[in-house]
Amino acid sequence: MRISWSWENDWAAVALIAAALLLAAPLWCVHTPMMPDYPAHLATFWLIGRGISHPVLAKVYEIHWAFIPNLASEMLVPLLARLVGLVTAIRIFLTGAVLMWVLGPGLVHRALYGRWGIAPLLGVFFAYNANFFWGFFNYYFAAGLGIIVFAVWIGCKKKTPLRLCAFAATVTAVYFCHVFAAASLLLMVASYEIADHHRQTGWNARGLLSRALCVAAVYLPAAIAFFLLRPANGGDMTLQFNLADTMIDRFESLIEHSFDDPAYLLPVLLFALLAAALCVRRAQLHPSLWGVIAILFVVSVFAPESAMGGWGVDLRLPSLFAILLFAAAELQLDRRLAYVLAGAALALVAWNAASLATVWRRYDRQVTELRAADSAIPRRARLLTVLDGNAIGERSDQPYWHMAAFAIIDRGAFTPLMFTTSGQHIVQLHQPYKSIAAATAQQGSPPDTDELSALAAGNRNADENIRDIFPYLIRFQCHFDQALVIHLDGRRSKVPPMLRLVRAGSFFALYDIRPDPACGQR
Repeated sequence: MRISWSWENDWAAVALIAAALLLAAPLWCVHTPMMPDYPAHLATFWLIGRGISHPVLAKVYEIHWAFIPNLASEMLVPLLARLVGLVTAIRIFLTGAVLMWVLGPGLVHRALYGRWGIAPLLGVFFAYNANFFWGFFNYYFAAGLGIIVFAVWIGCKKKTPLRLCAFAATVTAVYFCHVFAAASLLLMVASYEIADHHRQTGWNARGLLSRALCVAAVYLPAAIAFFLLRPANGGDMTLQFNLADTMIDRFESLIEHSFDDPAYLLPVLLFALLAAALCVRRAQLHPSLWGVIAILFVVSVFAPESAMGGWGVDLRLPSLFAILLFAAAELQLDRRLAYVLAGAALALVAWNAASLATVWRRYDRQVTELRAADSAIPRRARLLTVLDGNAIGERSDQPYWHMAAFAIIDRGAFTPLMFTTSGQHIVQLHQPYKSIAAATAQQGSPPDTDELSALAAGNRNADENIRDIFPYLIRFQCHFDQALVIHLDGRRSKVPPMLRLVRAGSFFALYDIRPDPACGQR
């Protein structure tokens, strides 16, 4: 097959590639990006790659492979690390995810209209979303892969048995990358098939049944894996919605400049621009994607906050809805105006990427400082992270929740906030460490200095957080060797007397934890 290319027809594709490279560039400007989950993921990959072979760490951690639908980075990053090193492997993995979020909608647009368009270029800003900045590695990667699969599904007009088998294998791969991404892809494919069938033939029951059977056949292996192979304790099946409390979070998750720095004006301007173009008939939405857009919008608004033991479900779909909304749009602009709009979009993308790199460099310097102080952490230490809320104030503390995970790599330490939830992660803990570690996503945040005295005294009724979030930290002084207290640049608060200062940094302090006589022999 001969592939032809011309600037006149394909310049929008070049602009998309440029935007993708710009958005991925900050990943290559720092050693540690400012993502709350990054340190725990890094430690996970290190343990998978070589850490468990260490005789000391083998007493704490074990690798337990299972059919868990949350394995994208756990499978790919350690394999890449054998070739290029761990940090570079993570950069490649995240770069690939960003590229899929940017180029995938362009491919969806091309599959719908048979040509490249400028509208997906306006949607690239949604690639910098809350899922990316939290460090939800597996979902972000799997959702990007799902967009690519969806584009191929649209472009593949004839679903032969061989092609359906290929789609089934690919969808199953998406499922094992992340279950929510596979569920989102199912919503997209099913909604597209219904709308496209109605557009072409009306409500023909036989044709609709044929399409439904194709979708069912493609998802059959994933369904079998979900109902028969998924670990029995692979997630709490209860749902927590909290719609009123999370509605602002859903909007803020659309676009972020950096972690916890949402863009309020930009998404409003983008949606307003598209709405205005639709009103004056300078844009259209492809009729086959009306169903996809509608269902993603509804689920984005009403999705639960937590499901299957996973937190942040409400943050997953808003940016996916937005990016596919622009993929479905075709802007009818003269060439000169299209060039100006594309140039402005690329300039803003470059500014966003440069600003992000600046923020990440500051955080990277903090990580470098902390890891340089690792010598003050005894080998095999049980290390507890604590937040000095009074010193931190209104600033975000989430990027520091998992910082102690660097000590797993550097000092063979144990930290209770490592990703070791049974049935959800492949790194598991041996006893007695399992009983002093977070067991659920709800327990995945550190205590505050104000709560240490009650925890040390075993007073479960002093604070509802102690009862619901920190039950494993009761009498912590009997189980932990050191505390990493994060205060940023604020004035350090007074700590309980069982904490003795070992080293003070610009944003943290390390304390020895002295057990009291009631602890007995550990």
